[in-house]
Amino acid sequence: MMDPLGVRRITRRAVILASVGVLAGMITITAGAAAADYPPGSLVFHFTDCSGPTGTPATFDVAKPVGPAFTFHLIDGSGMWVIKELVDVETGATRFTMPGFEHNNLPTITCQYFSPVIFRMLRVTGLIVPVR
Repeated sequence: MMDPLGVRRITRRAVILASVGVLAGMITITAGAAAADYPPGSLVFHFTDCSGPTGTPATFDVAKPVGPAFTFHLIDGSGMWVIKELVDVETGATRFTMPGFEHNNLPTITCQYFSPVIFRMLRVTGLIVPVR
């Protein structure tokens, strides 16, 4: 079974530890923004080349606090990022799909994300849920 970042869950603890180490450089680059709003060790992800409905940002960053919850918070505090699907750009293979998501008919955003864990470019489709 694959998790949303495309990493096999066989050794989940090893993957988490390796991910933290590999992502250290990325976290350091964006830690200034994340440090004020998120606990130490939060993972920061940078999405680029985004397209979607009117008002879709071209790029955005999200933070995932370390832990079992699968939540992504927009760095600017405006909402949550919910992933619908991850696809390997090179192979076209779907790495993750959120079950039941296709039934909600909400407009989605598609972005690119380079995973430093699996060293692959991923096409990420999801939506931004604003904070109310």
